[in-house]
Amino acid sequence: MSMSYIPRVTQLDSLQLDEQVEDLFKQLLFNATKFLEPGILQPILPELELLLRSWMFKYSLCNKKCTFGQEMLSLKYDTTNLSKSKLYWYYGYTIGLRYLKDRALYSLTSNIKVQNFCTKLETFQLIGDIFNFLRFIQTGKYPVLIDFILGLELTADKLAREDLTDLSWTRELLWHNLIELIGTVVSLVNLFGLRRKLSNTLKYVWWRKHVRSVGGAKPPTMTINTVCACCSNKPVLPHVMGCSHIFCYYCLSANKAADPEYECPKCYLNGNDITKFSINL
Repeated sequence: MSMSYIPRVTQLDSLQLDEQVEDLFKQLLFNATKFLEPGILQPILPELELLLRSWMFKYSLCNKKCTFGQEMLSLKYDTTNLSKSKLYWYYGYTIGLRYLKDRALYSLTSNIKVQNFCTKLETFQLIGDIFNFLRFIQTGKYPVLIDFILGLELTADKLAREDLTDLSWTRELLWHNLIELIGTVVSLVNLFGLRRKLSNTLKYVWWRKHVRSVGGAKPPTMTINTVCACCSNKPVLPHVMGCSHIFCYYCLSANKAADPEYECPKCYLNGNDITKFSINL
């Protein structure tokens, strides 16, 4: 009789085991070919990884209806809902897309359109994984996005870790994945755009008006004590952006390139023209 409830920690552990098994096979492959010249295997490295993942897919999911990590934890997919067409879609999503991305990175590095497409596709996958993980925490089913899309449910006749009842272990693993989730979300946030929106929201605050009026009234002057308004060091190739403060050229140009609406951190003036500061001797 199959079990209707599988602990979340067991499902997450099976994913970790799958990654470790793949890394182990890669390490064995690299150790077997370490005496060859690097230029021989480098051009076909995506193809070697494709063959390795295809071999693992063949002798795990195709033959046994479960991955190696799931087999070690006595898990498997429901065979009544695992058709050949779903196996093809599973293979294309988990292995085919990774191969296309790796091959594009190796062969089409200079093609900006292809690289932008790969970046957008990876971003969409990350966003989908984030929402799927939040749903998995709530429901306890479908730990992987492709499982949710194809409706593949995990079953088990018994659990190899049925003695694991300490809630601290489950809590620790869930918090570990939650921390990774937060790190992924933070990496996707446009901090410059967020700062600009926050700045526009707070532009009517009294201290912003006070600073802006004081900063805009004085012309830029450079003395021996003048420092860059961005890095607080002596200005290198001093430039200005329309306010009374002086910047390093690289500080100002880099911030402007990252955020066209970049404002002076001292007076919050958004200057459009970057001009060289002329020193009158």
